[in-house]
Amino acid sequence: MHGGDGVAAMLRDSVIRYEDGTPRTHHVTTDIVVDVDEEAGTAASRARVTVFQALPDFPLQPVAAGRYSDRFAHRDGRRLFVERTVRIHLAGDLSRHLRR
Repeated sequence: MHGGDGVAAMLRDSVIRYEDGTPRTHHVTTDIVVDVDEEAGTAASRARVTVFQALPDFPLQPVAAGRYSDRFAHRDGRRLFVERTVRIHLAGDLSRHLRR
């Protein structure tokens, strides 16, 4: 499975969801850099990410930190998201976020 359906299936299979339908996480992105190549109709971005999580029995804390690298294309007057690569450099207690 590719594209959005593949991403949705991967998240469904790997991320724990709670009663409210969310993983009870917040992804904070910083140091965002975007490079646009107008002539080629492409763009790329990179950013640092820190993932925080809190639950009634799990105090607010960072559970992961790393980088997002994204690629975009410009087609029919719109910017389209093409790819995201996630590299996690630091991992904390992911026991309440990811299925094993």
